[in-house]
This record gives sequence, C-alpha cells and structure tokens, in this order.
Amino acid sequence: MNKYILLPALALTLTLASCDMDKNPYNAIPEDEALMTPTDFTNMSVPLYTGMRSFVGSSYFCTGPDEQSDDFNATVGTGLSDLHRWDFNTSLSSGDALYSNSQTMIARANFIIDGYNKCDMSNKNLFTDQAMVTVKNVKGEAFFVRAYFLFNLAQYFCADYDNSNADEKNSGVSYRLDYYPSSNSATYPARKTLRETYKQITDDLDSALLYVNVAGEQSNYYISVDAVKAMQARVALAMDDYATAAEKATEVIGTTTYTLAGSVDRLTQMWAGNFDTETIFKLAASATSQLSSQTGLQYLPYTSGGAPGYVPTQTVLDLYSDDDYRKSVYFLPLTFQTSTGVVGNVLAFNKYPEKAYPYEATNGYDYARFTIEPKVIRISEMYLIAAEAYAQLAKTDGSYLTKAAQYLNDFKAKRIAGYQAQSFSSPDRIMSEIRDERHREFLGEGTRLLDLKRWDMGVTRGTPQQEEICAMPGADYSTNLSKPAGDYRFVWPIPKHEMDTNPQIVQNPGY
Repeated sequence: MNKYILLPALALTLTLASCDMDKNPYNAIPEDEALMTPTDFTNMSVPLYTGMRSFVGSSYFCTGPDEQSDDFNATVGTGLSDLHRWDFNTSLSSGDALYSNSQTMIARANFIIDGYNKCDMSNKNLFTDQAMVTVKNVKGEAFFVRAYFLFNLAQYFCADYDNSNADEKNSGVSYRLDYYPSSNSATYPARKTLRETYKQITDDLDSALLYVNVAGEQSNYYISVDAVKAMQARVALAMDDYATAAEKATEVIGTTTYTLAGSVDRLTQMWAGNFDTETIFKLAASATSQLSSQTGLQYLPYTSGGAPGYVPTQTVLDLYSDDDYRKSVYFLPLTFQTSTGVVGNVLAFNKYPEKAYPYEATNGYDYARFTIEPKVIRISEMYLIAAEAYAQLAKTDGSYLTKAAQYLNDFKAKRIAGYQAQSFSSPDRIMSEIRDERHREFLGEGTRLLDLKRWDMGVTRGTPQQEEICAMPGADYSTNLSKPAGDYRFVWPIPKHEMDTNPQIVQNPGY
C-alpha cells in the first residue's frame, strides 16, 4: 500500500478513521519523501497551527457547548438546536465536527513525530546545529498538539476523570500514536481507559517540554514553553491533581511575563484588538486566508435591527457588579424586533465584536466580521486554576486556604474597580466564589459545560432578560430547562460515522 501525507491545502475534515489512503489523494506526497530536510519539518508545522485556528475559533467548540449549558436563551425565530434542547443523538453535528477534526489533528501530529524518529539527520551540512533547533521545536509542537486534541476528546466524549472510574474499560479515547492511514477497519484502535488516555496526554506534554524551545511572550502566536506548562496546569486540574495544577499555574504566573488586564480599555483591546498582556498563546488571523468562524454571529445580529440568535440570561448578567470592568466589555445594549413583532431591549453578548482586529486587518472583509484571533490560553485561567487547586488542597491542609485567597484576590483586583481583598472562612466558601469567577471570566468560550461536569453540578437555564423574545418560553426544553448532575448527556455521543466505520468502538452509555 502506498502511504501519503496530506498537505496543508487539504480540507481539515478528512479524518484518520475514514481516509482511504490506497488511492493517491490530490495534494499529497509519498510518506517516505515527506520529511527529509529541515524545511520539510518547518513546512509541516504550518497545518498544526492552521488546524488549531479552525478548531479553537469554530462555532462547535466555542458556542455549541454554551448552547447546551445555562447562560443563554435562544430567541424567537432562531430554532432550538438539539444541544439547547438536550435531545441530541449520535448524529450531533457539533460532536461530529469536534471528534473528526481532533482525530485529524492527532494524525498530523503523529506524522511529524514519526517523521522525526525515522528521518536520517546524519548530514550535518543540512541538519546543522541551528537547523536542529527548529526541527526539534517542530517535534515539540507536535507533542503539544497531540496532547491538546486528545484532551479535548477526553473532555467531551468521556466521563469526568476520577480514580473511581479511571480504569473502566472503554472509558477513554480511541487513538493511535503512529501515522498509519489505512482503509482496513480491523486496524482501527479501540478505546483506551481514562487513566491510559490521561497518562498519554501528560506524557505528551512532558515530551513537548523536552523539545519546545520558544520562550514565552505576551500575545504569542507560537507554542511556547509557557504554553506547555499552562496546558499541564489545565490537564492536572481536570485530573483532580491539585498539587500539580497549582505548581504549574503558579510557575507560569511567576514568570511575570503576563499581566492581567485591569481596565475597560485593556479588556476591550484584548478582545477587539490584536495585542494584550494576558494571552499566553493565540492563533493569527490577520489575513482573509486565516479567519476563523464568525463566532459572534451567534450573539449579535448580522444586519442593523436584526435579532441575535442567543442572548445572555438575566441570571448570568446578575453575576457582574456595575464595578466589574467585564460588564461593559462583554455586553452591549441592543434593541431589535423579533419575527413575531416583539421588541427586545437587552444586553447582548459582545466578546466577539462585529469589527475586531481581523476586520481591520483585512480592510473590512465581510467574513472577518464577528471574528477574533482565537485565544488558546490566557493568564487569567492560571490565576483561577491556582486558586481552585489551593482551595481543594485546603480541604486536607487548611494552610493552603491563604494561597487560594491570594490568587483569587489578585485576579479580582484586576477585574473589579475598587475591589477590596476578601478572606474566606472555609474551602467550600472560597470554592463558591471561584466557581462564580470562572463563570464570569470564561462566559461564551465553551468552558461552562465542562466546568459543571467537573464540579458534578447540574444545568438549570437562567431566568431570561425578556421571556417574550425567547423561543418556546416556559418549555422545559428551552427557558425552563433543568438537568441534574450526572445526566448522561454531559458526555457527548461517539459520532455515528465513527461507530459505523470502526468496529472496535464502544458507544457511551445512554446513546
């Protein structure tokens, strides 16, 4: 069988499980000719970044999970999505896209890692010391990307990690660690356990640290040492490894490279501009060929006077005090008329503004409206991970409560005008405030559903700003939706196409 590596021009939707690599695909080259020079490695790092940009800036990653959770109401005429109604099945389009594109990115990373291990680098006139710095960094980028996408698969398609379920058969992700495209379904991998999956994620991040040599800097467009450590903190928190989460998060904070935005202007620049002091790793989107999805179209009208598809609930708005800088940055007063003639006067969600930096950089290109440069990791997350990890550690050692309060107070002092540091009497008390702070900070970024799942909390959709502008007001699948913690739909189904293609795959419970 002839093997081929897909070049960057090939669509991201081609997946590992469904590739028929017995045929010569368009825009492909033989695998044994692909990674032979330092330039080959540099070229093959490009689709790692283009693929991440398409993923992190996509509607299925940012807005799909938020449709499912508690913070937004669908408006009249929008049409209630299956995620919003909680009646989705194995044909869930958001799940299909997230699963397929994650597997594609894992395959891309595998190709680079395999290529590095197989490449003859004995010609030192070609593989000079300087060239090897770049080649090794590309291998580190591949390890980071594989870990990142394995983690996202585990987050959405697996139960929350816990020692009590970590060794259950078929509880983890189906993945390969080599580049082996095949049309023989007998070779497709079965699901690992959760413990095996997360060990692979942590091992890959450890490997990334061995090879990535890009120093951290503000608004970095490239995977850096700090980005790897920040990702280690995120993964450790998901694993309830609070000691590691605290260690890695505080290590990144301790570099003092990244500073929290402490004003309306700084926060506006972070979301509408092209530079900020908080972002550890983001993805470039300054050209028409680089744009991610028009994420803001979910929350803002395409034309003047038009209706947004989803509006924040009054419940989530009430989380923000008038002194909170985020309130005037994240929300925008909007008046519109629904298809039924009802006039809505609401605060619309504005974290993905109509005319942010990509729109300016592309000279007003229409598709650049409602897009931003996707942000993978910000320092704000490190402060809140540190606070949460220390709060959890304080349940067995009370001395950690002071550290938890330190990081929470330092964070809140930069988000709220005139904030006065608080003390907390117990881990439970500070955890309640940390949960609210994560709720405020990451609204509309696709994290809320995963946080509720991790905290073993249910979803109760908030009170609408105006019930009459909502689709199916009062329905238990719309404004009155309430789902208990542990509902099986907190875990998305393995997509139908994967179940049909891979006979080794076992479906998640309930589907």
